[in-house]
Amino acid sequence: MPIKKIKLDNSVKKSENSNDDQKKASSNVNYIFYFDGDGKIKCDIGGVDNIELLIDSGSNHNILTDKTWTFLKSCNIQATEQNANPGKIFMAYGSSVPLTVLGSFQAVVKIGAEEKNSTFYVIQGGTRDLLGKETATDLKVLKLGLDINAVSESQNQGPFPKFKNITLDIAIDKTVTPTSQPCRRIPVPLEEKVNKRIDELIELDIIEPVNKPSRWVSPIVPVLKSDGSVRLCVDMRVANKAILREHYPLPTMDKLLPKFRKARIFSKLDIRDAFHQIEISEESRHITTFITTRGLFRYKRLMFGISCAPELFQKTLERILLPCEGTLNFIDDIIVYGRDEREHQTRLDRVLEVLKKYNVTLNKKKCVFNAKVVQFLGHQLSSEGVKPLDTYIKSVDTFREPKTIEEIQSFLGLLNYVNKWIPNFSTTTEPIRKLLKLKIGLKSDLSKYWEQEQKTAFDRLKTQLQNIQSLGYYDPEDQTQVLADASPVGLGAVLVQIDDKGPRVIAFGNRSLSEVEKRYCQTEKEALALVWAVEHFHIYLYGRKTFDLITDHKPLEVIFGLRSRPCARIERWVLRLQSYNYRVVYRPGKNNIADPFSRLCQFTHNTFDREGESHINQLVQYARPCAIPMQTLIECSEADEEIQLVKEALNTNMWEPRIIQYRIFQTELWTHDGILLRNDKIVIPTSLRKQVLDAAHEGHPGIVAIKGRLRTKVWWPKVDRDAEAKVKSCRGCTLVTAGNPPLPLKRRQLPDQPWQDVAIDFLGPLPSGHYLLVIVDYYSRYKEIKVMKSITTADTTTMLKEIFSRLGIPITLTADNGRQFTSQDFKNFCQEMGIKLLSTTPYTPQENGEVERQNRDILKRLQISQTLKSDWQSDLLDYLMMCNSTPHSSTGKTPGELFFSRKFRDKLPSIVREKSGVDGEVRDKDTIMKEKGKAYEDRRRKATEYGIDVGEKVYVKNVSKGNKLTAPFNPTPHTVLSSSGNEYNVRNDDTGHEYRRNIVHLKKVQGEWQIYDPEKHAQDVPLDSNEALDSDKNE
Repeated sequence: MPIKKIKLDNSVKKSENSNDDQKKASSNVNYIFYFDGDGKIKCDIGGVDNIELLIDSGSNHNILTDKTWTFLKSCNIQATEQNANPGKIFMAYGSSVPLTVLGSFQAVVKIGAEEKNSTFYVIQGGTRDLLGKETATDLKVLKLGLDINAVSESQNQGPFPKFKNITLDIAIDKTVTPTSQPCRRIPVPLEEKVNKRIDELIELDIIEPVNKPSRWVSPIVPVLKSDGSVRLCVDMRVANKAILREHYPLPTMDKLLPKFRKARIFSKLDIRDAFHQIEISEESRHITTFITTRGLFRYKRLMFGISCAPELFQKTLERILLPCEGTLNFIDDIIVYGRDEREHQTRLDRVLEVLKKYNVTLNKKKCVFNAKVVQFLGHQLSSEGVKPLDTYIKSVDTFREPKTIEEIQSFLGLLNYVNKWIPNFSTTTEPIRKLLKLKIGLKSDLSKYWEQEQKTAFDRLKTQLQNIQSLGYYDPEDQTQVLADASPVGLGAVLVQIDDKGPRVIAFGNRSLSEVEKRYCQTEKEALALVWAVEHFHIYLYGRKTFDLITDHKPLEVIFGLRSRPCARIERWVLRLQSYNYRVVYRPGKNNIADPFSRLCQFTHNTFDREGESHINQLVQYARPCAIPMQTLIECSEADEEIQLVKEALNTNMWEPRIIQYRIFQTELWTHDGILLRNDKIVIPTSLRKQVLDAAHEGHPGIVAIKGRLRTKVWWPKVDRDAEAKVKSCRGCTLVTAGNPPLPLKRRQLPDQPWQDVAIDFLGPLPSGHYLLVIVDYYSRYKEIKVMKSITTADTTTMLKEIFSRLGIPITLTADNGRQFTSQDFKNFCQEMGIKLLSTTPYTPQENGEVERQNRDILKRLQISQTLKSDWQSDLLDYLMMCNSTPHSSTGKTPGELFFSRKFRDKLPSIVREKSGVDGEVRDKDTIMKEKGKAYEDRRRKATEYGIDVGEKVYVKNVSKGNKLTAPFNPTPHTVLSSSGNEYNVRNDDTGHEYRRNIVHLKKVQGEWQIYDPEKHAQDVPLDSNEALDSDKNE
C-alpha cells in the first residue's frame, strides 16, 4: 500500500515545537480523528497475525476496540504492562463526551521487517482500530513533513539508506600486528536472537558474510534491549590500536559563540542511525570483521566503536553542509539558525534540499523545528543569548551540609583544589576547619557542633565555588582529566583542564543511585561513575585525542584494560566507551575532588542504564536453573555464609582464607538482586548445588557434556570436580559406560633356555570340524601345531605325551580356563609330569599373549588356504617351516636356531656355519624389543596403573550379554576378597558365589554401599551369567 503523506506547513511546525510552555499547556485530553483517505494496513500485534489497523495521522495513540482485545486474548497475545487505569482521556473529534477506556497494554507490533514495542489503549464500544501517528512513523508506514524524513515501503525489505556518492576510507597502520580474537561464548537462549539480528543486518546491507580468512577478528557482545530484541556490540578495543586517526577537530562552543549572537529562531535536526548511512570502502572493511557462532562477518557501513568514526563523520557532514548558511553540526546533530523566521526558513529549506540531494535520512522524533530555545553542545541557545546548561555548573548548589568529619574533609579537599580563585580562602574556611580539631571519629555525627557560624561559612563557600572565574572556559588543546567517584548513595564527577598556569575546573556533575544501583558492589559503583562521567561530559570529550579518567579504585585500571573479561554489567558499560580515547589512572581517594559531589549533593532518583538493567535481568532469568524458583535462589543466596562473605569482600577487598578461591575471579564477580554472578553465570549457593547437579544430570550426560551444560549458566568453586563426581557416582552411568582403561603391559622375562616355559591353546573348531593344538616355547618362539578331531582331556594329554617324548618335559605350562585344562585329570597329568600349571585369569587372553598372537597368524594362513582352495593341512606345514626358519622380531634369531642350536635347512640356499654363543645377544635384543613394544602399546591404549583394595565394592563386566540393551556391567555389587597382581577374587553380594576376574573387568562402586553379610542371604540362589560361564571353565 502507498505510504500516507501529510504536509505540515510552517505554522503547524511552529505550534508543535515553539517552546516548552506550549507543550505544558496542552491538556491531558487526546483527540481521535481520521479522514476517509487514511489507509489500512495489516500487522502483527504481540504474536497475533493479520490485525487490520487504520493509519490515523490525527491520533498520537494506538486505539483498539474491546472486540479486537477479546480476539487478541483468545489468540494468547504476548502483552506486558497491562494497566486497568492508564489515566488517559480520549474524545472523538467534535465530541465533548469522553470515551470509556477499559485499560492499556504494551505489545510488539510488526509490519514487514520493522517492529516496535508500543502502548495500545482499549476503548469500549469502539468502531475502528487505529494505528497512531508516532507508531506508524516509527514503523515507516507514515511519512510526515518533508520527503527528507521519508522511508518508502519498499525500503522496509531492502537496504538501509546511505549517503549518495560517499565512501569512506579508514587508514590502517600496517605495522601493528593483526589480532584474531576467539569467539566469546554466547548464552544458549540468546543464540537464536543473535542469528536473527545478523540476518536483519545482512538484509539491510549493513554487514556482509566473510568467506575467507581474516587477519583482524573481533568478538561480539550481545546486549538485550527492553523489548526483548538484541543489539550486537563489536568489541573493537584491540582493533582500534591499528586505526590511524586524522584527529579532525570537532566544534567547541567558544569558537561558535560569535555565530549565535543575533540568532532568534532555531531548528535542530538529528540524523537517523547516522554512522550506518555512510559506506566503508572495500579495502577498509576487514578491520571490522567480527566472529559469531555462524562464522565471520564484517561491516559495510560505518559503525559505533570505530575510534575514528566521529571525526570522519564530522568532516563528511561539514563538507555536505558547506553550501548552507547559518548551519552548524556536531557529529549527527545539525543546528540551523536565523535572525527571524524568514531567514531561518530560507536556510532550513536549503539544508533540507542539500540533505535530500545526498539521500540523508533524519530522525523525526529527535528533530525540533522553528524553536526559540534549543540545547546544543551543552549550552542553551535562545533569543536572549547563549548560556551553559545548569547540569554542568549547578551541582554545587545542591550541596547539603556535611554531617561527619569525613564529609568535611571531602568538601575542603575540593575547595583546596580551587582555592586560588576564592578570595580570603583561609579566613572563610576557618569556622569549618576548626571542627577537624575535635577528637571524634571520622563518621561521628556533627549536628551538635554545626552552628550558625559554620552554616554561614558553608553557604558563602558554595556561592564562591559556583562563580569561580575560570568555570566553563574549555580549551580543546589543553590536557583534560575527568575525576569520578562513587559513594553509597550517589555519583560525582569533575571535568578539569591543565595548562601552563595549572589546573582549572570546567564543569561539575552528580547524580543519585537508584535502589537497584545502591545494591551494586563497590567495584561496579566506581565503574558506573567513570562511564556516567564520560557520557555526562560527552560534548567536551567526544572526538578528543585522549583524556584521563581519574579513579580512586585501583582494580578499574585492569577491568577497563583491553584483555580483561569483566562481569556482564561492567562489560556492557566498557563497550559504551569504545568511541572515546581515554586512559584510566588510579589516584588515592584523598586527592579525588569528585568525592563531595557523590556524597553531599541532594539527589533525585533516576537510573543510568535502564535498558542495561533489563539486559541483566534477562541474563539472570536465562541462567537460572528452571527447577529453582528465583525467590528460592535469592533466599538461599542471602542465607549462604560463603556468598555473603564474597559480597562483603567485593566491597572491602578483604578476602578471608575460606573464600580465597573466589579472589582470582574478583573482576568477574558482581551482584544483582541479592544473587552473586560470575560474568553471565549464577553462583549457586551451597544448599542448592546438589539440586542443580541433579537437574544437570537429567538424561544422564557424560562428564564432558554435564560440564559443558553447567558452564553455560551456573558456576561455583570446583564445579567441574563436583560434576565429575556426580557422573561417577551415578549407578546407571557406571553400569553402562566403558570399562576401565587397560593396564600397562607386563612383559614375561625370557627363560634361561628353550622348552622351560611353554604356552598351550586350542584354535577351532574349523569348518572341517578339526581343532588345532598350538604349543609355543617362550624362549625360542618355536611352535608345534597338532590337528585333532577330539579335544577331551584324555585326547589332549595323549597328544602332549607324544610331543614331550620328542622335546622333553617343560617346567611350566601356561593355559587358559578351557575345560580340558581345568579338569582334575589334566591337573593330575601335570603333577605326574612335574609341570607347574599356570592358568590365566578368566576372559583375559592377553595373559597368554604369545600363543594368542600365534593363533592370529595361523588363522590368517588358514583363511588364505580356504580362499585359494588349497590343502590347508599341507599349507599349515609350510607355515611351520617358514616360522621356525625365519628370524623372530624380538630375538633376531630363528626359532629353530634357538631351540635346536642350529639353523633350519629349508628351500633357500645357505652356508651352514658353526654354532656360536648367541645367548647374551639374544637376551639383550629380546629385552630391548619388548620394552619398545610395551611403551608403544601403553601409549596407544592409554594404559594407566590403578588398583582396587580388598573389601571394596565393584561391578563385574557381563562377559555374555543377553541383548543389545544389556548393560556392559552386572548391576549386582561384588566384594573384593583378595588380589594377586592383576587377578582378583570377588564374591557376589547376592549369591555369595566367588570367582576370579582381571582388574579390567571390574569397576568401583561410587557413593555409599554396605559390606556383604552372608548370613542374610540364601545359600542356593541361581547363578548369574558370569557364574555359569565360570563354572563351565571349572574355576
